[in-house]
Amino acid sequence: MNREERRRLIHRYGAARAEVDTRMNLDNKINRFVRDATVQAQADMATQRAMWLMVVSIADAYGFGPKRMEKFFAAFQANTEQLQAWIRENGEEYAYEKMRQAAERATGSEIQYLYEKDWRKKLKDEKR
Repeated sequence: MNREERRRLIHRYGAARAEVDTRMNLDNKINRFVRDATVQAQADMATQRAMWLMVVSIADAYGFGPKRMEKFFAAFQANTEQLQAWIRENGEEYAYEKMRQAAERATGSEIQYLYEKDWRKKLKDEKR
């Protein structure tokens, strides 16, 4: 709420009402900030857990030990830096589309969504 809005409230409703409205507006902004921070923290935790799952799955599927995982993490870092460069140079839409296409090449499967539950079945169906 800016100064002009506060003046209009004081003029219209009196100082006490304007103070209540100003505090309510501030409370709403604080609540929105806390909610946004909570959502971001939950998204960060979900991302971290997904990465743990990915690392464990790679190790289980291919028998990767610490040395091979280091090679994986180096490639992961290089791909992250490439994605960031694409975002800086061409924008998010272009960058994420390039990464989606790279993921399609890596999996040999058409990728439409972040996670498709039946992607293996779809891959088999596509190859028939």
